[in-house]
Amino acid sequence: MNKLSASAFEIAIKESLTNYESTGESNSLADLYLYHDVEDNSLVILESDNHTLNKVQLTDDKIYNLAYILRQALQQAVKNRLFDRSYIVKPFTVSLVDKDFIVLEELLFLDDDRIKINNIIWKNIEKELDDFIENLLK
Repeated sequence: MNKLSASAFEIAIKESLTNYESTGESNSLADLYLYHDVEDNSLVILESDNHTLNKVQLTDDKIYNLAYILRQALQQAVKNRLFDRSYIVKPFTVSLVDKDFIVLEELLFLDDDRIKINNIIWKNIEKELDDFIENLLK
């Protein structure tokens, strides 16, 4: 069985960005969403308005460690400066979502200083900020 390789996914991201550029509809992109469509065993790459930018057919019936493979590909994409495009707005995130477009896991977070934040750390930061603001308002 051929598994989705990180390099194949990086190519899919590059094609997605090219597809975004070719639409000419918008001049800024702040988020990408990845959805594993189990019914047709594909990985769908979407922008924030739910518009499909690319669809990659997966050859495995079962994908193990998909998030890990996607993170590897995204790290390589950052290293290859794929996200250094004028229309990409920071902070920029790439998230794994379910069929209802609910974020399951944040795979990549980039700000102006290229800081990557793991989803678990980000959740803790959000909770700490919420608690801080709640204490301030008391």
